[in-house]
Order: sequence, then structure tokens, then C-alpha cells
Amino acid sequence: MKLPLAWLYDYVAVEEPPDRLAERLTFAGMEVEALETYGRGLEDVCAAEIRAITAHPNADRLKVCRVFDGNAEYTVVCGADNFKVGDKAAFAGHGSRLPNGVRVRTARLRGVASEGMLCAEDELGLSDDHSGILILPPPTQAGLALVDLIGAPDTVLTIEVTPNRGDCLSIIGMAREVAAIYNIPLQWPNPQPKPGSFEASERVNVEVVDPQACPRYTARVVDQCRVGPSPPWMQRRLTLCGIRPINNIVDITNYVMLECGQPLHAFDRDRIHGNRLVVRRAKDKEQLAMLDETQRTLDPSMLVIANETEALAVAGVMGGESSGIDENTTSVVLESAAFSPTQIRRTARRLGVSTEASYRFERGVDPEVSEWASRRAACLLTELAEGQCARGLLDVAAPQPAPQPIRLRTPRVRAMLGCEVDNRQIDAILQALNFSVRSGAKPQEYQVTPPSYRTDVSIEEDLIEEVARMHGLDKIPTPAPFARIIPETDDRPIRAMMGCRDVLAGMGLQEIMNYTFVSHKFLDLFMPDNADERLLIPHPVSVEHAVLRPSLIPQMIETLGRNHSRQVMEAALFESGRVFRRDPESGWSEQDRLAIGLMGPAGRPPMDKQRPLDAQEIFLWIKGIAENLVVRQRLLSSQTTARPELTPALEQEPLTHPSFSPGQAVSLRLAGQPLGIMGIVADRIAAEWRCHTPLAVLEIALQPLLPPAEQSPPQLKPAPAFPSVRRDVAMILQQDISHQQIMDVITENAPPELTSVSLFDIFTGKGIGPGLKSLAYTFTYRADDRTLTDEEVNRMHQTIRQNLRKRLRATLRE
Repeated sequence: MKLPLAWLYDYVAVEEPPDRLAERLTFAGMEVEALETYGRGLEDVCAAEIRAITAHPNADRLKVCRVFDGNAEYTVVCGADNFKVGDKAAFAGHGSRLPNGVRVRTARLRGVASEGMLCAEDELGLSDDHSGILILPPPTQAGLALVDLIGAPDTVLTIEVTPNRGDCLSIIGMAREVAAIYNIPLQWPNPQPKPGSFEASERVNVEVVDPQACPRYTARVVDQCRVGPSPPWMQRRLTLCGIRPINNIVDITNYVMLECGQPLHAFDRDRIHGNRLVVRRAKDKEQLAMLDETQRTLDPSMLVIANETEALAVAGVMGGESSGIDENTTSVVLESAAFSPTQIRRTARRLGVSTEASYRFERGVDPEVSEWASRRAACLLTELAEGQCARGLLDVAAPQPAPQPIRLRTPRVRAMLGCEVDNRQIDAILQALNFSVRSGAKPQEYQVTPPSYRTDVSIEEDLIEEVARMHGLDKIPTPAPFARIIPETDDRPIRAMMGCRDVLAGMGLQEIMNYTFVSHKFLDLFMPDNADERLLIPHPVSVEHAVLRPSLIPQMIETLGRNHSRQVMEAALFESGRVFRRDPESGWSEQDRLAIGLMGPAGRPPMDKQRPLDAQEIFLWIKGIAENLVVRQRLLSSQTTARPELTPALEQEPLTHPSFSPGQAVSLRLAGQPLGIMGIVADRIAAEWRCHTPLAVLEIALQPLLPPAEQSPPQLKPAPAFPSVRRDVAMILQQDISHQQIMDVITENAPPELTSVSLFDIFTGKGIGPGLKSLAYTFTYRADDRTLTDEEVNRMHQTIRQNLRKRLRATLRE
């Protein structure tokens, strides 16, 4: 939002330096991004009449002009082409200094002496426009100082207006804010156009077919208009606000829009077939040539302004070429309306068009200001275009619900702001903002009704925000941070997740974060059969974010794949987050989960990374990470123990999953509870990112990792006083016998002296036999009170060997 201060001062008499005003606005929630002054250093520039134009003898793109500055004629070489003989232009003669500090001197340009310069707007510091020289109004007298023509230098504030404050996208809107900040009156104009001798209803009729999309539509007729350039003061104000002047009628509609925030549109009444305006839905594939010289295809989701036969404009977005203002226009129909913000936003996006009008309508325009804006524009048309205004106003308005008061508790205001603001201050602030304030049913309570243009205020917190920003955001104290301890709160989920993060980071894994939203197409690649379990978002931003993720696995695999496609050959990643599923009973369910992904030789030392990687190796790495994680959460011993009653076991069962390769996926259970799944990513999925190295992924639920409610602190154990004895066992078994089954047999009747059992070798292939595998284990025996003898160890070990032969039909290798 561009705010010229000279224009602002027309409505509010604030005596404050621009930098101080910018600071006050910023602390009131209207952040000032820039402060610039235009129009300085124009004392040496004057108006000059162009009396002759000839082609440059030595340059095709240059012209030689004779200009008269009221005293003498000068020769000027110019490269612009937007002028003709008789035009008045801004002229800087020999010795003049421009606002940018450049000193103009006589110089020869391609062999022709140029005694000055015809200036563009950017060279004069008036705008950024360099499309041509500045052309002045025809009545301008040659020799008139440019400062006298366009006025004194003006400071412009660039303000960042938040999307909910559409009421501040105007000069009067900002003047309201300034008036409230400084507690000074707002000087609101009361324009009254002089009525003509004819009724508006005699010239045009209005019908609104869709009052929901157009709650108010007004039309006013002004006849006998003369189209020409707008006065310099209006052109300057438009230019400072970033709008290019066109002609007096179009400029007036833009001027009033900038002034009060109400977009206007001017129709040429003689080009409205049947003198009838209809606000209706567009027909399917209806065509409209628009003012930006493009042909648009419309559809019934769009609202148009039409005559009896065709669409004339896209409501709230842009007018059509067929009914636009041109130099032959004499009769004007002024449209001032209110349209549904949702309707305009949808239409502008479908057409790919954003205009000053649509920008304001999308953020909400007050229907109450439509009539005032129409009067204001009509007054300017009668003054600047010599028009005759019709009597009356065509006003079609749908009934609007009465504004509802909002309860405001003043103790709550003080509690939320953390500072003392008494009731009189609160009352004064709200009334300065034009809120209606009445005493509530209880002491220390108000009933507050916002004005019609403050559609962003609907709850008590909105009112508290208004008090805060008007009181001054810089006056709100910054308290020292504190945490409130609630003894009965169960913080185990938070501590479990923090513990998991610390453990995984300590093992060298990096944390990643992904969006919670995914697409159907993306999920179909990983789990095509779970469409019924997907939880859909009612109004997604795009189809790429239409589903709440049911699992962390797809995004973990995608992250690994994307890294691989960018030549990252090694990664160890983890992500914690929430997943969502459709639930037949409750409608939906959510769960906190943890995912881990491995790619490349992440588990090897640096000197061993060149060797090819197989799926078994990376699978064992990710399994080890899972076991270490639950060990560090104090849920599993760091070694496979012979005493299952002391710690729960991490159980594995074969699993079939569409994201994993057949026979290379397992489900995990912890103390009998389902924990999660892990496996090797299927080749067809890895191939999506041209990845041909094994990828291992694990997903586990957070709930089973929660520490017990009354977990005793870890107990220290003394270092062993007596030596241990090791024995190895190598056995041949059937392929379908799992490691877990072997451990169950070993620990079933294990002696207390057996302290650990470790698998150290797996072999299949030639020499073993089909359907068989060879496993080798190390057994460690130790007593706490003595040194074990070989006879004792051999006896214990022989018992375990016999159980393996008997229970598993294992062939023990000597």
C-alpha cells in the first residue's frame, strides 16, 4: 500500500515528522517497509512547448526538437517517441541540476548540439516510469516552473497491509488508523453532486440475478462528459500510488478507489445494448474481450456484468473492451458494488488475472461505502469532465444480517497483554476505532460491535489485539520465560521422543522433516491397496496436498531417493511425526511414529566403504539401530540375555508389504506389543529414483517406546571379579527356523552362569545342502562368586547342545 502523506493530510491533521509517523504506524500493527520522498530538486525544471520535430540526420532513433521555455527556443535531441508538435513537456536547460544530481549541459549527440533535456518521470524522481518523456496538460503555460505545476515534494510510505485488513487499502482507511493512534478527528468529505434534469432510471436499468455473490450493486449516470487528460495534481497522486494515468474518467475511478478502497468501473452507456445491466453467472464457454486486449473464455463459476445480449465485464476483476471508455465517450454509467470475496478470489485465479480491484475485493469491501464512492466519483466527473449527473441512484441491495456484539472482559485484556490498561483507556481506544461500546451484563465487561468495514473482528481475542496495537506494541512488556509445572501431567511421550532423537543423533543419523500432506498418486506408488484408509482434506490447496499421510515410510523412501538422484550415495536419516488413518468406529485415528532410513555403506568405517553392499548387511544395520534404540530407552538389554523375565524381547515375524521386497520385511514386537515394521525397499520403488543400491527403512510406533510410569533409576553393577569362559556352537538347520526360535530353546533352561549368546556367522550355499543354513553362536559363561572350571562349563554347554539337537533337529558341527 502506497501512502502519499500530502494526500493523507487532506483527511487527518497530524503534525508529526514522516519518520516518527512511520514508527507509530509500525508499532500499531501497520508495518512501514519504506519511506521515500518524490519531487525534490525540480527547481530548475520548467514546462516547455515542443514547436518542431525533425529526424536526426545521423541516427534513426533520435529526433531533433525545437522547444520554447517561455523566453527562448532551444534545440534538444531526444530519443522518446511519445510526443508531437504542440505538446508541453518537462524541460531542463543548460546548467540545470536534476533530482538525481546530474548536471545538464550542452552536448553534441551524433553531430547535433543538444541544449537541454526533455525529461522522463524517473529522471525527475516522480516515479520509476521511463517509457517516454513527461507530457504536461495542454493548458500548461510554457515557462511555468514544474514545482508550481505538480506541487511541493511529497513523502510516500510503503505499508505492508496484512490480508485481513482490506479496510486499510485506501487513503481514508489509513487516515482512520492515524486518527485513532493520535486521537484526532477524521475529516471525512461529504460530496454532493449537483443533480441534473433527468432521472438515472430513465437512462439504465439494473438487475442482480445472484445476490449472494453480489450483495450490493449501485449505478449512477453522468451525461455530457468530455474525455481528456486529468489534472496534474490527480495524475501525480495516481503516479505516486503506482497507477498510470489514462484519461480523466478512468483516472477518477482509480482515484476514488485509492481514496476510499471501493473499486469502481465506468461503462460507456451508449455501448450498453438495451440500456440494461444484469449481474449474472457467465454462460459456459462465453467469450469476452477484456481491457488488457486478451480474449477470455468464461464459465458458470464466474460472475459477470452483462447487457441483454453479452457479457460486458468480469465482476470485480476487469472490464470488457466493448463497453470501455474511449475518446468518443459522452455518457458514463458508474458501477460501485460489493462482491463476495470468495467469488472474486476464485474467478481471478481461474483467469490468472490480478488487478487493483480484485486485490481489494478478495480482501473484502464494505458495502456501506458503495454509495459514498459513487457520489464522490460523480462530483469529480461533473468538476473535471464537465458532466451532468442524473438524479437518483440505482441501488440493488440484499438484506444484510445485523452485526452481533462481542463480549469483552477487561480483566482478560490485562491478563493477555501482561500490562495495566484501565477500563477508560480500553473504552477510548475502541471508540477511537469507531467500535460501538456498551456496558455488559456483568461488571468489568463490555458489549462491543465493530463497524461494518471491520469484517476481521469477530471474537474477543480480536478486540484484545485492537487494544494492544493501539496501546502500542512497544509498550507491552517482555517477561522472562517461565514454565509451569503440572505434577499430574504425563510427559512420557515427550521424553520418549526426545530420548529417541538423542539416541539416533548419537548414532550418527540426521533428522528430516516432511509435510503432513501428500497426494493420492504418491501413495499409490507405495501402498495402492489402502485407499479406503486414507483421510482426505476437505478443501486442499492442491492435489499434491490432498491426503493426510497414513505412514512415514513413503516420504522416507522419497527422501532417500531424492538424495540418491543428486549423487548423495550414503545417508542415515530419521523422522518423527504423526500419521492419520480413517477409522470405521471413530471416523479417524492418529498416531505418533518414528521412521528410520538407511542408504549406502553408512554402517561401515571409512576404509571399508568401497566394497559392494548387499541387502543382508544393511538389513542387519537397521535392525541393530532398532535394538539399540529400545536398549537406550531401557526397554531391552544390550545383549541377548538368557533371562527373558528381566527384559522384554524384540520379536520379529515375516511380513508381506507392498513397499518392501518379498521375503525381506519383518514386523517387530516389543514385549508382545506390535512395535512396527522394517525391510528392504522394493526394487520397483527404488527404480523411481534410479536407485539400484539396497535401501532399508523402518517405521515404529512411539507408544511402545514410552518408559514405564514408575521406572527405577539405572542400577550400577560392579565389574566382574572372575573371568568368563567362551564356547562356540555351529549348527546346520532348516531355512525356516528363525533366530528367535533358536534363542527360545537356548534360554528355556539356561543356567544362571550363561550371561550372553551372540550370533556371529550365517552361511548358506554349496556344501550345506538345499533348504539348509549354518549358524554359529558364541556362548559366554561367568559366575559371580568363583572361577568356573572347564568341567562345569562343558556340562552346562553340553545340556544346551542336546536341547538344540532334540528341539530343532539341528546338526551340530564339531
